[in-house]
Amino acid sequence: MAGGARGPISTFAMPEGDMAGCCGSTSCGIGRCFGHFSHRYTRRYERRGLEDTQRHLIAGLSAVGFAGRSLLEIGCGVGYLHQYLVLHGAATAVGVDLAWPMLIEARALAARQGLAQRVRYVSGDFQDLAPALDTADITLLDKVVCCYPDAAGLIAATLARTREACALTLPRRHAFNRVAAHLGAGLFCAVGSRYRPFVHDPAMIDRQMRAAGLAPVFEARTRIWLTRIYRRALAPAGG
Repeated sequence: MAGGARGPISTFAMPEGDMAGCCGSTSCGIGRCFGHFSHRYTRRYERRGLEDTQRHLIAGLSAVGFAGRSLLEIGCGVGYLHQYLVLHGAATAVGVDLAWPMLIEARALAARQGLAQRVRYVSGDFQDLAPALDTADITLLDKVVCCYPDAAGLIAATLARTREACALTLPRRHAFNRVAAHLGAGLFCAVGSRYRPFVHDPAMIDRQMRAAGLAPVFEARTRIWLTRIYRRALAPAGG
């Protein structure tokens, strides 16, 4: 979210209570689920660094060019992906996450790296917040699409905030991932969580990207994950 957010949502503030305003919706289930693990995510990054899929994203963005660009990361977690990109040449970043404990960790990590003036955070459901957020040169969806039941709606909201490129990592659509998602849904239901994992069709997302004028320029895979970067077609020089 690189250009920043307008008005009162531009500065993150911790809500009163557990996910203030939460009424038990699916989005609140996501926030509660991941909020419990916020400190663990930070410790994991500080011990091990970036994940393989995030290295793929960075390699692709390096080829596309992110220096001097503004970033918007949807489902940013504790923030280390966009913070890494800002440390290595991106101009600014905005992170959005449903789990405010994640954003507490993100702000602390940014402060330790001297990035407090170049990053900002917004707590809430991106699909609700998107109309009030500035557009960014590059949008990031790192393992976020699989958390949303409405992938098409999430992608549409993201594309509306994207000026140049969109980078995302999502589960590959094969039998192992679909079985794992089904078993995971049962487990979360059994423990009373409203969070559910999803394995959306990458082909559907690809069609949506292309219909919006973005073309794939990078792809990498692991056994579980698919990483793709899409970029808008450049306007011809000289009109």
